[in-house]
Amino acid sequence: MRRGVARADRSPLSEEVKGELARIHPSACDARVLAALLPRATHLGVPARRLAHSTETKMPSSLRRACCRRAYLRGLFLAGGSVSAGRSGYLLELRPPRGESVRARHVLDGMGLPPNARTRRGRTVYMLRSADAIATFLRLAGATETLLRFESRRVSREVRGRTNAAVNAEAANLARAVVAAREQSDAIRALAQAGRLAALPSDLRAAARARMRAPEASLAQLGARLETTKWVARQRMRRLLDEAAR
Repeated sequence: MRRGVARADRSPLSEEVKGELARIHPSACDARVLAALLPRATHLGVPARRLAHSTETKMPSSLRRACCRRAYLRGLFLAGGSVSAGRSGYLLELRPPRGESVRARHVLDGMGLPPNARTRRGRTVYMLRSADAIATFLRLAGATETLLRFESRRVSREVRGRTNAAVNAEAANLARAVVAAREQSDAIRALAQAGRLAALPSDLRAAARARMRAPEASLAQLGARLETTKWVARQRMRRLLDEAAR
């Protein structure tokens, strides 16, 4: 099975992030960090190319300051990043420029974002699959507007997932109840045809009458008809099934 997501699935959100990150006006130290990353990237979108031209400098970059590390995350994404929130799950990928893999891993680890790594076409690719980790990355990189949209999609997806799970569970419970009620009705008919129902204790005969009068009723509804509990109704149905199986 092919892993990851297709370009068509991840491009819209990725381009939103890149467009927002490229609009952030870098400080002097941020410009040095970005200049050390962007010109070395193999493929840059138009916003990232403009930013690369505006930050050209020969001064070395330093990542000792927190703002510079955040700028480094921004540069990593602009230089070769993608993010998706598709049907297959959440995924943020980073493809550092050549020579930056070790430092990129060190920075990600140091910022509490330890990634999974794989090699694709001879290049190291770092991946974050946790929605929380992706949200943290977007916040640290400065993509606050896109982060809000990402979180909105995340909440919508999780609510939809919980709703579907609840509906599926309810449907499964209903199907099991229907099958059980049919088995109980068949057992009661078999006992009646064999002339054995009349010889059973009064509580079982009452349970049998309640089931035949309400073949689709739940055990809780049967309990209410018998003025007892769901547990007692279940036990009586089991005894009727056992009697029919003899």
